[in-house]
Amino acid sequence: MSYQIIEPVNQVRLTNVAVVRLSRGGHRFEVACYRNKIVNYRQGTETDLSEVLQTERVFTNVSKGQFANNKTLQKCFDTNDEEVVCRFILDKGNVQVSDQERSAQLESTIREVASMVMEKCVHPGSRRPYTMAQVRDAMKTAGFMVHPTRNTKQQFLDCVKLLQKKKVLDIERAKMQLALVFLDDEEAGSDYLERRNNATSLLVAEGVARSDILPPNGSDDTRIVFQSDPSLYRKVDGIARDPSVQGRLEIIQQCVTEEGDVTLGSELERRAQQRQQHNANEEEERKRPSINNNGVAASPASDNDDLQSLSNKMQTSLTMDEHASSSDRPNKKQHEYHDATQTVATNSRKAQKAAQKKSKKAKRREKEEAAEREGRIAAEKARQKERAERLGIAKGDNSATTADVGGENKTNGGGGDTKPCNTCGGSFAPGEYRLHFRSDWHRYNVKLKMKGVAPVSEKEFLICDSDAFFE
Repeated sequence: MSYQIIEPVNQVRLTNVAVVRLSRGGHRFEVACYRNKIVNYRQGTETDLSEVLQTERVFTNVSKGQFANNKTLQKCFDTNDEEVVCRFILDKGNVQVSDQERSAQLESTIREVASMVMEKCVHPGSRRPYTMAQVRDAMKTAGFMVHPTRNTKQQFLDCVKLLQKKKVLDIERAKMQLALVFLDDEEAGSDYLERRNNATSLLVAEGVARSDILPPNGSDDTRIVFQSDPSLYRKVDGIARDPSVQGRLEIIQQCVTEEGDVTLGSELERRAQQRQQHNANEEEERKRPSINNNGVAASPASDNDDLQSLSNKMQTSLTMDEHASSSDRPNKKQHEYHDATQTVATNSRKAQKAAQKKSKKAKRREKEEAAEREGRIAAEKARQKERAERLGIAKGDNSATTADVGGENKTNGGGGDTKPCNTCGGSFAPGEYRLHFRSDWHRYNVKLKMKGVAPVSEKEFLICDSDAFFE
């Protein structure tokens, strides 16, 4: 009895299929599409229907392979043209998105949100943006989840709020640089100073810091340049249209960030400026309640005396600390850091005693290290001397031709057929060339070259140890 494998010719197995469904007129209609093509078709990047559909037929059930008849199509769509019906289903139907498509869409949304955070947010202190890797790690740590159908900008705002709430990153939105230009109105007259004062008071009342308002450029009082948080843009625009201001708002820069490499001098200067601005704001805030509560302004002479005495105390304290630090470690960068970051010392005598005690410990430790180093050098010299004597007895007069680092070549008596060593700077006979590369002298010079230190001659190598070249 013979057996025969029979293949069903009327059964179509659809694999790698994305199904789009539509219910209309009490019937269900489906079309079979390729994965990752439906989104492209709805976005308009793919217009060829044959590249989107696996077959240009309308189904009632794709998994069972049941087609819709022309009578049902005519009843529900007023046409029996399957191409028109397929396009209608692709535009209006519900899509079964695969796991891979959903993952790709979520990853794309996460990347867009992280890119917006990196471009529009900065560190509050340094005013510099974070990297993409830092933002992605912070979003993951804070547990931020993207929504597949929500607006990207709204998700960006939610992400910034979540990062600030969880305190994963010290982050804030980068400020905008704006310019409020006063209009030349005949009714308002040319009293720009009064309008400038009104605009400044209104800006401060709405939340703009006084330190972010730049002083006027010379005698130009027709505009105010300041930095503001992007969330205050509508309020600032309302201030510009106020009758007491009568101006227009211009955007100079969308996001104000610091660029370029960070240097010690620039960082210290920036911190000093921030500290001065903070002190000026605190002084102004301290004066303001006294005027409002008492109704009498403080005398400027007393304020000047207080400021003068405070500055004299600070200068005296800084001078004493500078002399104490210069006697211990005369380093220019440490002086700059000390001058920029040191505040008013409350107990200078204890600080000086602690510094002297620390300096004594450091000197004693340096003496111990120097003695230990000298012992190592002496032991190494003895070992190298013994080794040199042993090598001299073994080699006799057939010593290799070597050269010092300075370039003094000692040629071999056999002739000029020598090979140079670019690392050690010597020339060697063919028989000694390979032995030189295996020697401790050559390997030691290779290590010096990797560390950026000049190579040493063979004489220096024999009498000194490695620690002497790094001191």
